Amino acid sequence: MKKYYLIFLIVAATAGCMTVNKQEPCLDLRHEIMIYQDQIDSLRHMNFAYQMCVDSLYSEMSALQDSIAFLSSATRIKNHLDFPDTLYYAGYAFDLTNERIFQKFHYWYLAELKFAYKYIPRTTKYFPVIENILTENGLDDDIKYLAVAESYLSPLAHSSAGATGFWQFMKSTAKYYDIEMNQFVDQRRDIFASTRAACEYLNWSLKALTNKGAPDILLAICAFNSGLSNITRVINEQGGTDFFSLIQRKAETDDYVWRTLAVKYIIENENKIFTKPFKKEPSIYESCRIVPLVLEGHYKLDAWAQAQGTVIREVWELNPWLKIYKRNNYTHSPVNDVVVSPGEFTVLVPKGSVPNAGEVARIEQQFKEENNGYFTEHVVKSGENLWIIASRYHTSVSHLMSINGLKSATIYPGQKLNLISLKTNPKKYYLVKKGDTLSSISSKLGVANQKLIQTNNLKVKRSNGRNIVLIYPGQKLYY
Repeated sequence: MKKYYLIFLIVAATAGCMTVNKQEPCLDLRHEIMIYQDQIDSLRHMNFAYQMCVDSLYSEMSALQDSIAFLSSATRIKNHLDFPDTLYYAGYAFDLTNERIFQKFHYWYLAELKFAYKYIPRTTKYFPVIENILTENGLDDDIKYLAVAESYLSPLAHSSAGATGFWQFMKSTAKYYDIEMNQFVDQRRDIFASTRAACEYLNWSLKALTNKGAPDILLAICAFNSGLSNITRVINEQGGTDFFSLIQRKAETDDYVWRTLAVKYIIENENKIFTKPFKKEPSIYESCRIVPLVLEGHYKLDAWAQAQGTVIREVWELNPWLKIYKRNNYTHSPVNDVVVSPGEFTVLVPKGSVPNAGEVARIEQQFKEENNGYFTEHVVKSGENLWIIASRYHTSVSHLMSINGLKSATIYPGQKLNLISLKTNPKKYYLVKKGDTLSSISSKLGVANQKLIQTNNLKVKRSNGRNIVLIYPGQKLYY
């Protein structure tokens, strides 16, 4: 009897272990699962990288097709062109009888001529918007040609250094000019927001240069691309206070002035240079309605687009700053679930669309409510695991575990998972005034000096045994 009882206990214990194992994997097995999931994540990221390479190749093919189309068209560059003795840009005269000046101009004229088929058709679309914003900010109309030199007026232009959009802002610069950049939007690609930021930067640079005795918009243009500190260093080294006294400096300091001069000449003399004018894109003002939009939470725009009398794909195509959308993983899949983060935006919709005023008002009233938003959390369904959910939302298992505080990959139906981190502080900043010090600002705001230094990456210099924090009038200090 004891023997049978012992066998029963062994069987019961074994069965108990099996039941526990079904409900809760042992630590070793859980560890193996995590390793495999990490490997799957790694392979998925590799696959994504390969897809990016393929996309890049398609982009190159498209560019080559554009070139072939241009070369095959009736548009040709005329063999001979007489340049005037003087060209004007932003109120400055460029004397082309000066050999050094002519060589600089002519080099960039030939370089930019090859890409005229890209940027000339876009001028009619974007120039009216840029011109209006330049006028609002008291800047010369010719500054619009800087956007051509920067991006060929392509909102999707992207440099290897990470500069993006019409005016090629780096993230580190753009964030100081209230340009939204996150998982859902990138306003560097928004012609309205990015042009206002460019004007603010140029006016700030011009003011700083004026304070140094160099009130030259051409130097401000140099600073736009090279950085104000580099231009002030050149001024300090050479002692000049205007652009023409510094043009012998190494090329990257002044390239963009010559490029803007070249593209201005090409655009203004299209009929003289080419045998046939390019087909132009319609102006934004002619082809679109401009709709201001304010959101207090994360919301998808599908229903809003329908209420505006259009479809979400049209909105997405007209607004390249809309960065994230959900679609199936096959070619030419439909665009849907376009999501926008909290903020103030300018949205373009087709001109011919007729809005349902009542429905628009109802939806926009909802947008004023703070929320965790659509596309920011997922409710686990039966049969789902973290890998399936991560693949669906183009993220990783490790990211989901991190932002949800998960110690293991075990999840259960009905569980809510955050998809993005929503704990962000509102963008508060203080505008530095003349005579301000970091200590005085710290006292006004009730914020520690060290926090201001860390938040704004302020430079600290040692002088006469003291730490000096470098700030300047007009600077935005976030806190």
